[in-house]
Amino acid sequence: MTKDLSIMPWFTRLFFVLCRILSAPFLAGVKPKLIQFDEALHDQLSGKPVCYVLRLHSWTDRFLVERILKTQGLPLLRASPGKLPDAEGAACLYLPVLAGKRGGSRGQKTMAGLIEQAAQGEYPLQIVPVSIFWGRNPGSETSFFKLLLGDGERAGALRKLLIIIAQRRNVLVHIAEPLTFDQFVARKRDPEAAAAMMARLVSFYFSRRATASLGPRSLSRQQIIDVVLRRQTVRDAISAELSGPDDDVNAVKKKARKMVEQIAANYDDRMIRALELILSWVFRKIFSGLNTHHIERLRETANSRQLIYMPSHRSHFDYLLISYTLYVQGLVAPHIAAGVNLNFWPVGGLLRRGGAFYIRRSFAGQPLYSAVFKSYLDVILSRGYPVEFFPEGGRSRTGRLLPPKKGMLRMTVDSFIQQPGRSVAIVPIYVCYDKLVESASYVKELRGATKQGESAGGLLKARKIFKSSYGSPHVAFGEPLSLDECFSHIEPNWRKLAQQGDQSFVPEVVDYIAQENMERINSAAVVNPIGLVSMILLSSPQRAMAEDELLLQIDHFVALLTRLPYSPDITLPEGSATEIFEQAARTAGLSRIDHPWGPIITATGKEAVMLTYYRNSVMHVLALPSLVARFFRHSQTVNEAELIEACVLLYPFVKQELFLRVSVEDCAAAVAEQINNLVELNLLSRNEQDGTLSRANVGTETYAVLTGLGRILRETFERYTVTSLLLVQEISDTAAPRKQIEQHTIEMAQRLAILSGREAPEYFDKNLFRVYMDTLIKEGLLLVEGDDDEQLLRVDKRLESLSQRWVALLGPDVQQSMQQLIRKQAINGA
Repeated sequence: MTKDLSIMPWFTRLFFVLCRILSAPFLAGVKPKLIQFDEALHDQLSGKPVCYVLRLHSWTDRFLVERILKTQGLPLLRASPGKLPDAEGAACLYLPVLAGKRGGSRGQKTMAGLIEQAAQGEYPLQIVPVSIFWGRNPGSETSFFKLLLGDGERAGALRKLLIIIAQRRNVLVHIAEPLTFDQFVARKRDPEAAAAMMARLVSFYFSRRATASLGPRSLSRQQIIDVVLRRQTVRDAISAELSGPDDDVNAVKKKARKMVEQIAANYDDRMIRALELILSWVFRKIFSGLNTHHIERLRETANSRQLIYMPSHRSHFDYLLISYTLYVQGLVAPHIAAGVNLNFWPVGGLLRRGGAFYIRRSFAGQPLYSAVFKSYLDVILSRGYPVEFFPEGGRSRTGRLLPPKKGMLRMTVDSFIQQPGRSVAIVPIYVCYDKLVESASYVKELRGATKQGESAGGLLKARKIFKSSYGSPHVAFGEPLSLDECFSHIEPNWRKLAQQGDQSFVPEVVDYIAQENMERINSAAVVNPIGLVSMILLSSPQRAMAEDELLLQIDHFVALLTRLPYSPDITLPEGSATEIFEQAARTAGLSRIDHPWGPIITATGKEAVMLTYYRNSVMHVLALPSLVARFFRHSQTVNEAELIEACVLLYPFVKQELFLRVSVEDCAAAVAEQINNLVELNLLSRNEQDGTLSRANVGTETYAVLTGLGRILRETFERYTVTSLLLVQEISDTAAPRKQIEQHTIEMAQRLAILSGREAPEYFDKNLFRVYMDTLIKEGLLLVEGDDDEQLLRVDKRLESLSQRWVALLGPDVQQSMQQLIRKQAINGA
């Protein structure tokens, strides 16, 4: 089983046929998973000579490839030994032969001879690398059992038989994009030089494909712990922990070891395989299907870069879904930063063996722990492991992306600076659900209940999730963000500065990556039916709408996003308006009230609260057209130039809160595009003579659609108005503590929510008020005095003008309520 067909004598050919017959029963039980197979490959290879190249010298691999080629309708291996393949029959080569490692000079000369024959005339040979992985073990330096049953270049007949039996249902096959043979001949006229160049390129491809699918060669957990404790930064921290000459250094070392043991993952590919089987069963029980988006682009990135995953965080299922999706799609499951709250029996140990490493919520005042954790993260990053962490820090209870926390990102950036030669990419991931598994607990927490800690008892209670169906979750991989390109964007000479020990540019790089990642997460949004219907239904003041009007708005909103997509990566719901509504109604708990004039759709109670969650997760995709539409809520006609100018003024605040992808500099052009889109859909009409835009008359269908569109951001504008008016009222003449202003603003929003019957707890979410104030500071409309702990705020005179612009976007009833509350607050304060 060690020679190529092109050079083997007749008795070896006979042995080859015998091996095919004997291996057939064993290979019949093999269920290979074909990953990243592009249907366009048929057209690329059709009518052309093809040569498949296998990673290892193995006849059983060849037999398996023959079966796959037949089932996929690709050119079959029919070329005669020692002959060039043609359009009628493909050939097969092994990388060791191509590289001259098997068959000696004879094999190398054979390849060079084939190249010399091909160079005599035009020969469109397609070189197609084929990777086959028996199992998902990257190789361990300590486990003989893994090496025995894992793939390997030196597998003999008996070991290969054991591998086939053990891994028959865990086989990955990847057929790569073809390489054009003429390119090698043209670049290297010498046949042997061309063969060597081809071997190097194919070898590099196989290496990168193996790393992407299996991960780098692994160290044991104990080896990693020992490496961490030997790091100079940890040794320095241990020394600093000693407060006096009588302190026991061994006790501090023991303390440091205990810390790293609490942190470190115990990655085990066998556990990953077991978790895949368990999760497959669980997901079949509770979900109607799993949807993955943009996985092909991710695979291409994984072939050339180490990946750092930074997903949105909406559920405990997020990390399970992401790791499961990556694994079944043929990529290595990442190491995941998990909160120590998840390190409880029996979940903690399972997750640890699945790649989880545990992190405390705060490092403040813990220099030894900080040094240990940073060193651990640097070790696994420097080894090339893919890593996943949630930039928001915790799960969003409102559906919106939370402001990113930058601690883990800063440590990742610091690690990259130590080895700037590595190719690293940040991968944003958007995760959403048709129905959130934690919806009941979220509703309670949003209404003021205390968050319950994770425990084994809570895990037992989670059995009730099997009694419900939660629709189809979506995992969308955003556009990867090259780490070195991020550095160059901020500081083109960063490599030279880093070598000189100057890292002054790093904080700005971290801020840029954090913001860009969140924007790219939202750019990969999946607008599922429940998110779309929630946006529409909640735009009605009483969360009730005639069914025909709701369907009309579904049609128009989908048309808006189809004609002018939020981003190239956005995913829209499929089907008619009726089908979209019915999909949403099945999971959202909507009520239909029959009426002689037509049915009415409504949502009440906790169902209405959760609708705000689903709306918030996708409302950013229509934020800009909603901003435009809002100006026509109380005006029949608006000057177009003035409208664009007003939107540009207000846009930075909406952008910062919703992580919108359009830059402030490009806002004017983006608003103009949205206006054109609304005009083309007849939601607005343009008067070219006087430069004005007009909406339809009250009572028409188009007026109802435009009004519903404008209401998407209504609550957002109300919060901005409350904050602006209160700031102008309370600190127009004198500075005041920021904490006090934030508290007054939240209390006023709570009161306004009660008076207006709001079923949206995020209406007075303190994080949203903080983001708005931060943006006011960034825009120079709020002036800051004092230090970070005791900030004092002072109003710039321009804020009063801005507050009136926000007021103008609201209805008279809301304006009256707000101004009355503020006057009352001023009187009470006096």
